Amino acid sequence: MRRRLASFLVLVLLAAPAWPAGKSARPRVYDLVAGGEQDYTVAPGDNLWAITGRFTMNRMLLQSWNDLPDPHALRPGMHLKVSDRHIVPRRGSDGIVIDVAVRTLYWFQKGALRAHFPIGVGRTDWATPPGHYRIVGRRQDPVWHVPPSIQAEMRAQGEKVVREVLPGPDNPLGKYWIQLSAPGYGLHGTNAPASIGKYVSHGCMRLLPEHVELLYREARDGTPVDIIYEPVKLARGAGGGVFLEVHRDVLGARQSELPAVFDFIQAAGLSEAVDATRVVDAVARAWGTPEDVSLQPPPEPAAGRPAAAVVPAGDANPSAAAP
Repeated sequence: MRRRLASFLVLVLLAAPAWPAGKSARPRVYDLVAGGEQDYTVAPGDNLWAITGRFTMNRMLLQSWNDLPDPHALRPGMHLKVSDRHIVPRRGSDGIVIDVAVRTLYWFQKGALRAHFPIGVGRTDWATPPGHYRIVGRRQDPVWHVPPSIQAEMRAQGEKVVREVLPGPDNPLGKYWIQLSAPGYGLHGTNAPASIGKYVSHGCMRLLPEHVELLYREARDGTPVDIIYEPVKLARGAGGGVFLEVHRDVLGARQSELPAVFDFIQAAGLSEAVDATRVVDAVARAWGTPEDVSLQPPPEPAAGRPAAAVVPAGDANPSAAAP
């Protein structure tokens, strides 16, 4: 009954316009999945908010996988199944792509994915601006000159108005600042590592200290930086399988709602390759991880041809490139 209902739904949806007016380009269908599942040992001071942020993992997925009776009662030494597995949004062969919807930075060199890092991005009411930028400079031990807009927010909230924060443990920019061609915006460290992977900043992008240091030292000036917002992504493996990743559309554009997702799939030319019931389930969960929505299980890939290239999770050596 449920499958017939889903089939009827997709027929109704496919009768409507497939892609919003003004969008002539076909949606991107990606071919790379990075990250993976791993076992995580809860450390002293850990909490659910920080763990899901570091792995850019949906809280409901973590609870479902680990059957947590009280997700806030984490104990040091507890083992959790976690995942930072995501469809990778390629752009050029070299450069950085930041997906605000996934709070993740992807770094490409010579066509390969060199590394991917969780990041903190702008709050939903102070969003990180999408666009095409470049790295134009950098500073070590930066002084934070508090913008007038943030000073006004401090004043409105009854806080002490700060105009400048010197280098040190109280500086929210951390030890490194990487300036983008968008005035006032950059990549930087943080003095609040638990905020990584969250919508928390005034538009800039926070990284863990070890991640921003690597970018500071090795991502040269002139490196392209594409900031995108894609709460829905499709990938197709070499074996023909179709994978759908759905995140909640926190910016309110309704991209993650079922009619929009079916329109997206149709515009990508994959309507006949997906199972409507699987799509309905993936959209309802919005777990933010690639889910197989193929019409039928994809055939076994030939030797040496994985269904989707995979970069191992938790890159111990961030310089290791994907195949």
